[in-house]
Amino acid sequence: MVIEIIPKKEAKVSAWQNYLLYFIIVLLLSSILGYFGLRYLIKNSDQKLQDLKIDIEKAKSPERNVLEEGLKSLSAKIDDFTPLLLNHQKSSNFFNFLEENTHPKVFFTKLNLDAKGTLVELSGQTDDFLTLGQQLLIFQKSEFVQNLKLSKVEILKEGKIEFTFNFSLNPKLFTFPQ
Repeated sequence: MVIEIIPKKEAKVSAWQNYLLYFIIVLLLSSILGYFGLRYLIKNSDQKLQDLKIDIEKAKSPERNVLEEGLKSLSAKIDDFTPLLLNHQKSSNFFNFLEENTHPKVFFTKLNLDAKGTLVELSGQTDDFLTLGQQLLIFQKSEFVQNLKLSKVEILKEGKIEFTFNFSLNPKLFTFPQ
């Protein structure tokens, strides 16, 4: 065993290292205290919230509860009715369309409209082929008429022209304006 007679100098810790150590210790302690402090405040706030909810329930009268239940049931009924109204077709739009797009010298004698309202068979009479051609052009220019076909043309004994149009309608014709 060696005995040293000359003592060695202790290594001095610089001042900034001491400050850093104290700063880290203070930061650690403040973090721990902050955690427990915030946890206590959250627990206290939750308890106050529960107490306020209980007070609100106690303050409600039975009449108010009945009214609230009634409003909930009405709201559910309205929510059930909304899709029905949005999908409903307004069939009377077809007759407005027909009125606006009929030549003055043409009158229609027969109308077949399918249940969905998209396929139309329309029979009518007019005085001459010129008027029939003009009616055909009116329907062709309409944005609501698709796949227009003149399926039957016949000259009657009186000299009038009897005809039948077959076409499909654009579904936009039957929608409600929004």
